[in-house]
Amino acid sequence: MNRHIRILLVALVLMFTAGCVYYNTFYNARKAFSEAESKRKQSGRRSVSNAGNSQYKKAIEKSDKVLEKYPGSSWYDDALYVNGVSHFYTGDYAKAEKRFRELIANFPQSPFYKMSNLYLAKSKLMLNEMDDAMFLFEELFSESQDREIKIDAALALGEYYFDEKNYDKAVPYFQALIDSLGNDEEKILAQMYIADGDFQRFKLRQALEDYGKLLKYDLATPDYYKVNFRLGETHYFLNDIEAGMEYFQKLSENELYYDSLASLKMKIAQGYEWVGDLMLAESIYEQVALEYPRHPLGGLANYYLGLMYQYDYENYMKAKEYYDKAKTSGNASGIYQEALEHSTDIGKLEEYLNQRSVDSTATAEEIDKAAETQYLLAELYLTQMDKPDSAIQEFQLLVEKFPTAYLTPKSLIAMAMLSRDVYNDTTVYDSTLRIILRDYPRSDFVPEAINLLGLSGTIADSGYAEKYYQRAEYFVFDNKNIDSARYYFSMVADSFPRSQFNIQAKYALLWLREMYDSPDDSTLYYEYAYFADSFPKTDFAKAAEKKLVIKPRIQKDEDDQQYYGEDSTAYAEGDGYGDGDSTEIAANLTPEQRYFTGPDGNTLFEVQGAPTRYDKEFIYPTAAYYLEFEGNLYFQIKIDPFGDVTEAKLMNPTESVELNEEATETVLSSHFDTFWIRPEWFDDWFVYKYYIPLPSRLR
Repeated sequence: MNRHIRILLVALVLMFTAGCVYYNTFYNARKAFSEAESKRKQSGRRSVSNAGNSQYKKAIEKSDKVLEKYPGSSWYDDALYVNGVSHFYTGDYAKAEKRFRELIANFPQSPFYKMSNLYLAKSKLMLNEMDDAMFLFEELFSESQDREIKIDAALALGEYYFDEKNYDKAVPYFQALIDSLGNDEEKILAQMYIADGDFQRFKLRQALEDYGKLLKYDLATPDYYKVNFRLGETHYFLNDIEAGMEYFQKLSENELYYDSLASLKMKIAQGYEWVGDLMLAESIYEQVALEYPRHPLGGLANYYLGLMYQYDYENYMKAKEYYDKAKTSGNASGIYQEALEHSTDIGKLEEYLNQRSVDSTATAEEIDKAAETQYLLAELYLTQMDKPDSAIQEFQLLVEKFPTAYLTPKSLIAMAMLSRDVYNDTTVYDSTLRIILRDYPRSDFVPEAINLLGLSGTIADSGYAEKYYQRAEYFVFDNKNIDSARYYFSMVADSFPRSQFNIQAKYALLWLREMYDSPDDSTLYYEYAYFADSFPKTDFAKAAEKKLVIKPRIQKDEDDQQYYGEDSTAYAEGDGYGDGDSTEIAANLTPEQRYFTGPDGNTLFEVQGAPTRYDKEFIYPTAAYYLEFEGNLYFQIKIDPFGDVTEAKLMNPTESVELNEEATETVLSSHFDTFWIRPEWFDDWFVYKYYIPLPSRLR
């Protein structure tokens, strides 16, 4: 054998050996792929078992070698398809898409061309490239002659439009599966989608028909449960309670659905409740609550029991017990917050019922507080407990019990709105609103009543605080007429003591004084200080306090400094009102400054805390009734080491001698804690504000 023949034989052997290696690699890839596909199809059209998943990974490994080492082989398109499908079912959709695009672009005659288009669409769907995916699926559904491809395309399109809640567009694809394309499994899936779409759109009659069609199939256990459960729910929604209960009862008697027994019992209990058999409903709810105390359904059962006792039996205490039990199931029940709110509302109901009464000696503040509680009770009945009848009774009771309260006109408005909106009585609505204009013409709620009556801009639209305040603002900011602005602010401050605009107007007067009267710093300081002290915890008091950052410095004379001591902190450094005679100084002080100025011209501290007791009760003198005085009297007092008041001087006496004497005697009988008083201060003067309430009979 010559040398050329030997070379040829060696080449042939090498080619045969390489071909065997290539074929074996592809054979192993195809074998693993076929096994994975078989397992997938056995477990369901689109599912992948763990065993199948491992086989897909093996197919990827082997087909990758073919694609890398043998790019020109006759089985290259086959390897691309195996690799792409295997990547798809192992969740690597980007690599799958890349393989299918390569196959479609380079092998249009491949037997895998059509399926590659299908998987390309599926990959784009999983990559959320929705427009491209839907375009491809539409093309496959309308043009492909392959039944399997059309089935997959129809399912993909139907599910996409279903998820988008475009049910009408989804139905034709599902219907195509039912009419001709699908097998029984696919027809059941498509019919279920159609029925669910009608159910979710509350097309209940159609949903009954759609779910009913599913009963002709041999349904799997989960599907049978779902269809019958939905038929029961649909009958409930159509108020055909007894028909719905039959489906739930049938399921509850099937041992296959034992794990769902609690849900079925809840539905049956609801049915009994809705047909009026409250005792039987209560019994089943109690059973579920007892058997599942920590389960969400146990919490839901307790919640429903709470609703029954609140709305059907009106036993609020028992209802609260059930709501509190419902809360123990936690947020997982989905009703934790609602149970908490209902329980809290009933707690408020108890609180309001116990706080809405006052006696004949009640002050205006106490009456307003009781009326506010009464109003909150009525509001609770209306907004949280859905009891308009009880609400209007409580509003009416407020008007009758507290005719002088601030909220009484607001209660009348609420009564009017209920008459119109709940009882459709426009006559009572109109007459009730006019009571406000007649009996409470100066109330802050007059503008609302005028607006509801359609009288805005008429002659009736006047005489209340907000209107005067708006006029004052107009004169300040638009007309630049400060005197007129001051006049209207003063009207609100003096004539509307209970209006929400009263404090605002008083602050506005101070602001006008600061901006346009140019008072000295010390005068303005004490005016703002007095305002902040008079209306604590209000927004305007906070605004006034911001003006008090720097206290004006006032020189003491040498005698004062010697008396109080160089290091004394009883009085702020620099307090006093300058040199000269104290009588001359006092003549230049505002009333507020004078109350806090001692006999020697020094600034006094206010007493810290209220008296611990009074030995004499204040009795409003009948001789002072004509004054109708209500407010603070300022006293300068001395307190001994035992906390007893030894001296008292009334700084702002009223016109009634009897009232002044009664107040002075009461203050002299008072006792204070002394922990805040330094030993060297016990012979000093302090300022004490004593509030005089107006007797209820004068309101």
